[in-house]
Amino acid sequence: MDQANFPIEFNNEVDDVKKSENEFYALAAERLSNLTKGHNDISGAVVNFKQPAQKRVTSHIHEVTIVVYMGSDHMAATEMGEQFRSTLDGALDAVERQVRERRKQQRNY
Repeated sequence: MDQANFPIEFNNEVDDVKKSENEFYALAAERLSNLTKGHNDISGAVVNFKQPAQKRVTSHIHEVTIVVYMGSDHMAATEMGEQFRSTLDGALDAVERQVRERRKQQRNY
């Protein structure tokens, strides 16, 4: 994995994920780093793992929020789901799509 050339803040509040934390951090860092190939517009990112329904009947739901800082713009995506890995992938897909759409808009101006 290439090291991200920008800081990534990683917050994890999900006990079940803590034992695999490095694996999920590496996945997020790699995919976010791939967004910078050929670009220098991303200055940082935040990845938050939560389990908002803790101690409730629906405690299996996970929440992943990712924020990417692009100059004065911030791209954010939040995904909720039962399986943590697919929830993380969904949030990463959404933020990647937003970054690509923003770059496309900037090229067209």
